Amino acid sequence: MNEEGIWKPALIAGVLVGILSTIPGLHLVNCACCAWVIGGGILAAHLYVKGSAAPVTLGRGLVLGLLTGAIGGAVYILFSIPLQIVLSGGSTRYFEQARQSLDQVPNLPPVLREALASMPTGGSELAVLLVLTGLLMIAAFSLPGMLGGLIGVAIFEKRKIETPTQVYHPPIDPSPPTGNEG
Repeated sequence: MNEEGIWKPALIAGVLVGILSTIPGLHLVNCACCAWVIGGGILAAHLYVKGSAAPVTLGRGLVLGLLTGAIGGAVYILFSIPLQIVLSGGSTRYFEQARQSLDQVPNLPPVLREALASMPTGGSELAVLLVLTGLLMIAAFSLPGMLGGLIGVAIFEKRKIETPTQVYHPPIDPSPPTGNEG
C-alpha cells in the first residue's frame, strides 16, 4: 500500500477542516454532527482513492480519517487561540472561557477538575491549559474524521479487492495409523 501517499490527502483535508472550523459563523456547521470534520475525512478518502493504484480498504480509510481529524484538530487549535484572544479582547478572558469549557466536560476526573480550578491565569499554568485543550480538540476531531474516512472509501472505492481464489490444502495420507509412530 502507498504509505507515504496517505499524508498528502490527510494534510490537505485536515488543514481545510481546521480552518473552516475556526472561521466565525462557518464553525457552526460542525454543530451539525461534526459536518466539517466528517466532510474532511470524506475529502481525504476521495483524494487518496483517486491517487491510489491499488484498491483502498476500509481500514485504510479509517487511518486516513484519523490522521485528517488529528491534523484538523491541531490546525483548529493553532488558528482559534489567536483569533479568540483578539475577539475576546485579551488573553485573560479567553483563558477563563477555556477553563469554563473544560469544567463542562462531564467525565473529567475530580483531581484534574481541582487542578484546573486552582490554576492561576499566568505562565506555565496557561501552557498546561493550552495543551489539555489541544489534546481534547485533537481527540474530538479524530473520531468523526475516522467516520468520514470510512464513508469516503465506501463511496469512492469502486474497485474490487482481490482475494485468493485457491486455498492450499496439504495432501491427506489415506493410510490408517499403524500405532508404531513415535
